[in-house]
Amino acid sequence: MSRVGGAALPAGELRRRALESSILMARMSDRIETAPSAVDAPSPGHRRRRWLILGLLLAGLVALAIGAATSWHYSSLVLVPDHEPGPFDLEVRAVEDGRVTLAREDVSERPGVYGLDWEGGRAIVGRILATEDDSVTRRLRAVEGSLEPGTEVAFDPHVWEGDPAQTIGLPFQEVEIEGELGPLPAWRIDSPRASGTWAIFVHGLNGTREAALRVAPTLRRAGLTTLAITYRNDEGAPPAPDGKHHLGLTEWRDLEAAARYALEHGTRQLVLIGYSMGGAIVTQFAQHSELADRVAGLVLDSPALSWKPILRLGATEVGFPAWTAVPVRWAISLRIDVDWDRLDALQHTDDLRLPTLLFHGTEDSVVPISTSEEYARALPEDVTYYHVPRAGHVGNWNVDPRAYERRLRAFLASLGSA
Repeated sequence: MSRVGGAALPAGELRRRALESSILMARMSDRIETAPSAVDAPSPGHRRRRWLILGLLLAGLVALAIGAATSWHYSSLVLVPDHEPGPFDLEVRAVEDGRVTLAREDVSERPGVYGLDWEGGRAIVGRILATEDDSVTRRLRAVEGSLEPGTEVAFDPHVWEGDPAQTIGLPFQEVEIEGELGPLPAWRIDSPRASGTWAIFVHGLNGTREAALRVAPTLRRAGLTTLAITYRNDEGAPPAPDGKHHLGLTEWRDLEAAARYALEHGTRQLVLIGYSMGGAIVTQFAQHSELADRVAGLVLDSPALSWKPILRLGATEVGFPAWTAVPVRWAISLRIDVDWDRLDALQHTDDLRLPTLLFHGTEDSVVPISTSEEYARALPEDVTYYHVPRAGHVGNWNVDPRAYERRLRAFLASLGSA
């Protein structure tokens, strides 16, 4: 017997109460051990920071993916051949006999003569007749196809589309040059008074032989035979093994094949003419070809002398910071075997000491004019440089054909070629 509060309890009742007390103590102990401590429990601020870090990491990954996709896209604009016409983004406001009124844009306000292209047709526009707040009226001729108000058109510095006989009435031969990848179509335009000098015209990225038609008459009158060539990835020419442009690093070998053709057919010396990426091809040839000693001079128009500044300008033209050209360059390096220093003619001017006629337009939005200015400063005794006001990319002839041709004739005469 035992007493609780002065009353005696049976032994069985004492054992039952002792057991219940032990069970209650055990349950309380379990709760104490499993409850989170004040130190271990995350505070609301800690949880917010953890979600913020996770959100930033996810945003960074998304930005990285978008940046990689964007860089890949812009690298494709440089590397992947594209021979589709356009873009057609300039509106025709009115068409009258011998006149066309266009939306007022930088390109439609440029002086000179240009091709006017649209889906299913083309024409040639000449001098500006009138300018209003939102429109420009220009001379119109050689219309092929139906041109109506509301048509979306594009300015084309090449002016003509077709072969030399069809477009400007020059006799020519269609020839094939045997390149390392296969036959390369070319136009051969002979002069009636052969001087023993041939000009080889090299067009730009995704361009065509028609680019040569602007200067072919001047070259012919000066006594030069002209080869307007194609190179790998051009329409009608063999594709590169990987199907991509190589920015001049491999294309110069197709120019070398053309030079070999000219030498085998009697030329004594060569004048190489390079427009845009054609300038990169010409300068690569001048540095690396075993036939470079047969070059009497160069004519460069809006030349791609250094690709890094070109990519930076391309980035800013579409509204991105200049530094975004760096990942585009990385993407290009992943897709082709590229040596950026070798492609930079500004680093190799000592290897390019040749008489050179250089044109660059002040409104070039593709190749920065600063590269041509730097090239001319590096070679003051070799380079005759003309910066052309109001001219866009490879539009230096278009702004003032007579001035361009006069300068070209004088340069050829200085070489003893005219």
